[in-house]
Amino acid sequence: MNMHKEACLAEERVVNVNPVMQPKLREFAQTLIDGFENPEQLSGSCKFEFEDEGNTHTLFVQFNSSGLFLSEEVEGGYEAQVNMPLSVAERIVEDVEAVDYRDPDIIGHMDMTGNLNIVNHIAKALVKPSAMTQHTFQDATENYREAYAADGILYLDRPSEMEILEAIEKKQPFVIRNAPVDVPHSEWSLTKLKEKYGDVLLRVKSATQQETVAEFVDQLLSNDQQDAAEIIEGHTKVYTEGCSLPWQMIEDFLPQYFTTHDYTPPQIWLGSVPVNVPASSLHRDPLDGFLYQIMGRKKVILYSPDQAASLYPMKAYNNYQPCWVKPEVPNYEHFPMFKQAKRLEAILHPGEILVQPAGWFHAVYCLDSPTFSVSYFLNFPVGVHNQAAN
Repeated sequence: MNMHKEACLAEERVVNVNPVMQPKLREFAQTLIDGFENPEQLSGSCKFEFEDEGNTHTLFVQFNSSGLFLSEEVEGGYEAQVNMPLSVAERIVEDVEAVDYRDPDIIGHMDMTGNLNIVNHIAKALVKPSAMTQHTFQDATENYREAYAADGILYLDRPSEMEILEAIEKKQPFVIRNAPVDVPHSEWSLTKLKEKYGDVLLRVKSATQQETVAEFVDQLLSNDQQDAAEIIEGHTKVYTEGCSLPWQMIEDFLPQYFTTHDYTPPQIWLGSVPVNVPASSLHRDPLDGFLYQIMGRKKVILYSPDQAASLYPMKAYNNYQPCWVKPEVPNYEHFPMFKQAKRLEAILHPGEILVQPAGWFHAVYCLDSPTFSVSYFLNFPVGVHNQAAN
């Protein structure tokens, strides 16, 4: 039985829902069906429970090499469970082109137990790209630029804003050195972060877990190097993984280029990650990105947009597009074309800023611990041909 038939079966099995829940549950299930992929032929099962004014509604999700199966009845055991208010599920569907699962208003109302890798695999399907994002990636992939033939990274010393924009328009990644900042990177330490921002709420991990800057720093200082096998992306790293930079910290950690109105809300990447585990797995962004390194060094590997077919990007994505292939442990049986991919590499030192134009694939690895970076994006991609309307 092919995947299309399995998806149809899955959709049919969602039909017999409680009449009150039917439109809401069907839409959530259909979003999952539309975005689901399983190129590595993994298997797993997860029970979703949605709370709605005292009522509990269930969606049982199971997948394996044969396809995706959905039901309102739990069939046998399950390896993971997710509980959330129905209103959160509705918001995920309504905002599917922009929803960010790191948002405290989303993750802060979820309880997740069991095998969180299964939860991650399912969540990857519950997003969808906007027309603008699809156009940006299509433009970057199909309109070849000379920069794609680059065999190294360009370095600019204290460039002007115009020089930055001109370099981005050429679609060539580059590193800024000696950028003007309010507080030099050399003045920051974990101790200073804790002293100045200790009581600031840093991140929300679930309905029952949240951390201040002081709590996170204490955990980081007391934690031994994690075993790579124990790390689950988005859940168990001692790493903030790009949650929003608290507003109280923004002025200290944005270089003096452009204005805050030109940027998307900045993200914080603070913590410790083994060097053989990606701090950020391979993906591409639909906006021109800046990664300002403050503590420690990072290695960034980059692939030009025209190599998309060799990198196996996921069909379901929104704010960024992840790839199925893992450069640090490539599975050539499932992803044979990755052998053809050619990469650039940059070592980012404290005080430097990596700028990657929209559409460039990249993965990030921490060379030192602790590590601290701040990232942000220009609100609109520079140099995209015939931009589509939102």
